[in-house]
Amino acid sequence: MAKAAFMLAAAGSGSGKTTFACGLMTALRRQGFAVQPFKVGPDYIDPMYHTALCGRPSRNLDSVMLPEETLRHLFNKNAADADIALIEGVMGLFDGLSPKSIYGSSADIARILDLPVLLLVNARGMALSAAALVNGFRDFAPGVKIAGVLLNNVKSAMLFRYLKEIIEANCQIPVLGWLPHDPAFALSERHLGLYCSGEYTDLTAKFDKVAGCLLENCDWPALLAAAAYTPKYAPEPPLPAPLAQPVRLGIAQDAAFNFYYQDNIDLLEQLGAEIVPFSPLKDASLPPVDALYLGGGYPELFAAALEANAGFRADIAAKLAAGLPCYAECGGFIYLGRTLTYQNATYQMTGFFPFNFAMTDRLQHFGYMQAEITAGTPLTGNASGAITGHEFHYTKRVDKADYPPRYQVSKPGKNQYWQEGYQRENTLGGYPHFNFWGNPQMAKNLLLAAAAYQQRRRQ
Repeated sequence: MAKAAFMLAAAGSGSGKTTFACGLMTALRRQGFAVQPFKVGPDYIDPMYHTALCGRPSRNLDSVMLPEETLRHLFNKNAADADIALIEGVMGLFDGLSPKSIYGSSADIARILDLPVLLLVNARGMALSAAALVNGFRDFAPGVKIAGVLLNNVKSAMLFRYLKEIIEANCQIPVLGWLPHDPAFALSERHLGLYCSGEYTDLTAKFDKVAGCLLENCDWPALLAAAAYTPKYAPEPPLPAPLAQPVRLGIAQDAAFNFYYQDNIDLLEQLGAEIVPFSPLKDASLPPVDALYLGGGYPELFAAALEANAGFRADIAAKLAAGLPCYAECGGFIYLGRTLTYQNATYQMTGFFPFNFAMTDRLQHFGYMQAEITAGTPLTGNASGAITGHEFHYTKRVDKADYPPRYQVSKPGKNQYWQEGYQRENTLGGYPHFNFWGNPQMAKNLLLAAAAYQQRRRQ
């Protein structure tokens, strides 16, 4: 297990967490450390940056989707062969599911894992007020330890020394380093957040520059001392038995479909799946598989290319109609519909579901949700099942097809209820993203459906 670990958290969104975190990851790697990255919450995009820069998959830590003991187990397991674990927080340190508690926040993850927190302060336009902010964060939640402070958007080394003296004198917390304001450090954004890491041709060069500043501007011995860590032991949670014979699980992985939790893929492999990547953008037909997993992404940005690959669209629709098991979420679900309208143009998708989708200018559903999924789906098998998920999408259905929903959905802590999730043949699709570690039997059920399909094909 890594002997050093820390969470980089901030006072709020827009403080520069992702830039700072990626710069720290790059700087640590340049010093010879094996860095295991993590991201608090359900986000898919920040972990793409981590993965590209650290050379190993970033993992999500989400206390709404997963039980505490499961989080501890996955954290220890995934950081076992690293020198240091770096966890990028989400929003502000204490911002979670409810304004009444830290549940679901970065602070909640720090509490569960007993992590030291390095607080990132956007110091632009601040002097003594920076100390007041740090003191407020230090004292707000017992059990959350602010082990150090990092400063962003500092005008000069002289101003950094001034701020460091103020904060350390008033807060008794070490100030460990800083970054200047530099427009070259900025990351581009769009409707679902940052651009994906693969869209940059200069990603490594960009963060090499950030890392160079941090190598000069951080007290590395003090930072590593602040990150000293002793993990909390947690056994592996009970899991279904793996399949006796492996199945081939096709996973859509390309520029249009790339929103997956790595822990989901690992769990599916652990339970007996052989992962077979494929591309709806580039492949002429599906590879030989026993089931499909279509994740989210940006089908709207690649709608013309998806439409142009008519042979693949016809192939996947025909195989799903013939009973190939499939689970699709968000962007993958949209791809299984009839059409997608984006920027005043309408594109043909696979047509497997009789649904038409359109991009809107506002969020349709955003946040955590709890789904009770009816029996008889690829995720539930013979009994209904419950799982917590997350939605974040600007598209919506604009058709009037009368299709019975499979998910009974509620929003945690609120009196909001709706129905969604649809099934045709052995395919289940809907907007929510699920982490299967919240209900591992659902991952097993998908593989059982694959095994049954495999057996039918062999007869």
